[in-house]
Amino acid sequence: MLSEPGNRRTNLNLFQISFIALVLVVQDGTCIKWLALGRTAEGWNWSRESCTGARSSGLLERKQARVCRAAPDVMPNLVEAAKDTATVCQQTFRHRRWNCSSIQLAPNYTQDLLGGTREQAFVYAMSAAAAVWRLARGCALGSLAACSCATPPRREPPSPSALTSSSAALGALASRNSFKWGGCGDDVKSASRIAKRFLQASSPPGTGAMGKFMHAVNMHNNRAGRRAVEQSLTLECKCHGVSGSCSVRTCWRGLGSSGPAVAGKRLLQRYSTAAEVKARPGGRLPPLYHHDNLLYTTKSPDYCLPDTKRGSLGTVGRQCNATSSGYEGCEYLCCGRGHVTKTEEILERCQCKWYNCCYVKCKTCRKSANTHECN
Repeated sequence: MLSEPGNRRTNLNLFQISFIALVLVVQDGTCIKWLALGRTAEGWNWSRESCTGARSSGLLERKQARVCRAAPDVMPNLVEAAKDTATVCQQTFRHRRWNCSSIQLAPNYTQDLLGGTREQAFVYAMSAAAAVWRLARGCALGSLAACSCATPPRREPPSPSALTSSSAALGALASRNSFKWGGCGDDVKSASRIAKRFLQASSPPGTGAMGKFMHAVNMHNNRAGRRAVEQSLTLECKCHGVSGSCSVRTCWRGLGSSGPAVAGKRLLQRYSTAAEVKARPGGRLPPLYHHDNLLYTTKSPDYCLPDTKRGSLGTVGRQCNATSSGYEGCEYLCCGRGHVTKTEEILERCQCKWYNCCYVKCKTCRKSANTHECN
């Protein structure tokens, strides 16, 4: 264990060795390079020494490492948040020209996640949202020293008829005053504060006014991600009473079980309506944008052809849907280059029957399937 003095040096070296393949060239200013933490070993024991090791390996900024050393108990939640960010991003963009595959290059990102694009804006916001969601769950589970369950709201819950949860539907005729705050609500407020302290402990990309401006844009997108989780809180209630009468309702505000993907859906809408901003003297943002907007500074390429300088992998060889007119459709995804159709023979089990109530016997059927790939 890391807590044993005799093993501290060994564990620290193992930490640095585990990332030697990841950290080849760490670019300055990649404030989301901490997402590479998603590839740490399962059950890693975080301590002050391992936080220093993460800093030495280039995965944490100096101030982020300081936050890590001050509260190492938050790091397992941030590791899960890094995994969530990659999963949600790749799932969200899986049918688009830019499919978020470059997030797996962390911490050595390409220009699509370094140059101030709207894709970078989404990843910044999504990483903040995932961090808040995981930290809020950690608070509710009692695994973090800095927070626990959310403080009950001062205002009473709405009447049962205004609730959408099935558990509360039983009490549609109950009195508005027959409720009590209870359970363990997700402490998003405290989680957002912890996430902000960690995420904003990053250095501006470069020096001078332009570096400060880019940093302001990144921090704005972080805030938009945190707010997306705050807006995902829902009222959850359970009814108590004879025969489901719901004479008393116990209510709390929680994030549900859908995970950070709920915030990801909100952020995808804001990705589509992201606003372009230009650098201003003093490195500050113009006071014209709502906190929920995503901001970018550089127009994205069309991602149709490979361009390593701009972080585009191209869409050659990508599978597409020949019958769809959406993002996954061959016309859009293949950028007008056309596609080829391949026929594959698939073997699958079929005509399965039960025999003697104890085993299943199936036949093997051959099935042809067409796949379409972009030229």
